[in-house]
Amino acid sequence: MPVILLLLQHLFPGWTITREEGGTWKASVSVSDVDELLGALAAADPGAARRAASLLKEGK
Repeated sequence: MPVILLLLQHLFPGWTITREEGGTWKASVSVSDVDELLGALAAADPGAARRAASLLKEGK
């Protein structure tokens, strides 16, 4: 197992981080409620979170 994978798994214990045979990296998170999920998604992709918030505001 590559050292970077071990380090990432240690630094982000709430995430499942793997590397496939073809070299593709994958990360998934398990949370107990939608607020935690939204927080994790916003941390992973702040730009997408801002776009989603903007779209939701437009719908009001």
